Amino acid sequence: MKDFGFYSAGFSDVVLSDGIEICDDEEGAKNEEFIVANSPKLKAQIYAPQINFYIANSKDEPLVIAQNVDILYEAAAAAFDGALYSDHQKPVGKNVILACDEPREELVALLKQHGFKVIALSRAEIKFVYGEIGDLSVSISGEDDEFEVQSDFFLVRGAQAYQLRQSGCYEISGLKDGEILEILQSKSPVYRYRNSTIFDPAICQYQGRRNDLCAKCVEVCPTVAILKNDEKRELVFSHIDCIGCGECVSVCPSGALKFAPLPQSVFYEISKLYKGKIPLLIAEGEISSALKIELPCGVLPFGIFGSKQIDEVNLLSAMQESGSSVIVYGADAGEGTREAVELINGISRAIYGKDAVFLARNLAELQEALGFAQSAQPWGLSINEQGLSKKEIFSKRVSAMVGEGSFGTVKSGERLRFGEVSINESSCTLCLSCVGACNTGALYADNSDNSIKFNASLCTTCNYCVLSCAEKDTMALNISGVRLAPEFFTYRVLAKDELFKCIECGKEFATTKAVMKIADMMGAHFSSEPEKMKTLFCCGDCKAKIMIKKQIEDARKGAM
Repeated sequence: MKDFGFYSAGFSDVVLSDGIEICDDEEGAKNEEFIVANSPKLKAQIYAPQINFYIANSKDEPLVIAQNVDILYEAAAAAFDGALYSDHQKPVGKNVILACDEPREELVALLKQHGFKVIALSRAEIKFVYGEIGDLSVSISGEDDEFEVQSDFFLVRGAQAYQLRQSGCYEISGLKDGEILEILQSKSPVYRYRNSTIFDPAICQYQGRRNDLCAKCVEVCPTVAILKNDEKRELVFSHIDCIGCGECVSVCPSGALKFAPLPQSVFYEISKLYKGKIPLLIAEGEISSALKIELPCGVLPFGIFGSKQIDEVNLLSAMQESGSSVIVYGADAGEGTREAVELINGISRAIYGKDAVFLARNLAELQEALGFAQSAQPWGLSINEQGLSKKEIFSKRVSAMVGEGSFGTVKSGERLRFGEVSINESSCTLCLSCVGACNTGALYADNSDNSIKFNASLCTTCNYCVLSCAEKDTMALNISGVRLAPEFFTYRVLAKDELFKCIECGKEFATTKAVMKIADMMGAHFSSEPEKMKTLFCCGDCKAKIMIKKQIEDARKGAM
């Protein structure tokens, strides 16, 4: 297998580096296989349409184009090397249910000619569809009752939203009969798919918690790829139903979900290749709609895999590592992406007085954004992201822009929220229930000074710490946005106490407030038993010694 292949049809005057093998004969290239190629006419692990898009539309000089094409190949290869997906497959039969109010005899005949078994029904007869490709169950309303039919595929013209949430269900409006046949043949007898997400339950704001606090990923998923089991408080993933849009990743507050084809660690490595360039973040599926757009000098497409995967950390990595404005092009950018753009621009305007990101949802907006975007911007810097969580990357990158300055507070959105926790120190016993409830590191117990410390930039505002607090009216969460001041990005003390020394041996064993709270609660019960009362102020070892001594004395008295 060779690294890079270039199918040169239509690009006769392009100059490329020696590391790219140029193929001008489709037939002659069939015996070669590449890691990255610019055309599906070549056998390759990754097809990178952004290469042709850039060459055909860029205003860069020929030598610069050659250098930038190298970057595009290297970026695609990095995505291939760093992808976290696994390959899966499932046998799929040829049973088809066709729901259409108009007769489709020609389509039915064509499908039957190629071995498919077809049941044609009206849309009104379809009551419900569930399952997955190869194992679909379709509820059908008959004359007298309702019954279920098993099917491998469900085709519908004029589908209701719920009818397209499962894999194997297809809207056929606007498709020719031959195109429908091609879709079915590509998925039978074997359906091949990959997982688009990687899940880390340890930092999930829903998994395993007593309260329903998050599940943003479930809310935005357009299919049944992510569901929640409220009884067990677990997320349930169905990779076969996932369409790979990446929106669940963009709205995940903690980074518990990673986009398998392009995880943040790989996005970061690719971003470093764009130093001095203006990144145009464009999903591969969106390139065809922008084929005739002129790319000004310095603009280099960044082919992303998920049309809705871009989040605030992706934007920060791209803008800071490139040192340029960033353009995001997508006709249907997800809620997470839109909020991320608003947040980053709010931060950029507060610090630098200008937008750093331009979101273009159509060609007119893209043309405008291309005119505004600039390189050599003041936010350019490089930060090592290795080993950092999503929240930590955000904190580190924004903190670097803030420096020692103070630029006010930037409001956060409905899904992308930031806030600050407060503690009533007078009633806090430092039981550390809140620290145990926090799985992002925003709260931690510092044993060096017996304190609870809080870093607001790491908080997801899940409120689990407040719900876990053992004391009434002691903790509170305020949704405040991102405060652009140094202290927002560092740990500060929320509560502190001195350790209590055992009255017998002098060993420190608990906080003073905790000991006194227990003493207040149990004092009335132990008032007539001085030994038990004494144990309330003793360490575990001394407590046992006192009670054993009391038992021995009681036994001696009983024997006398």
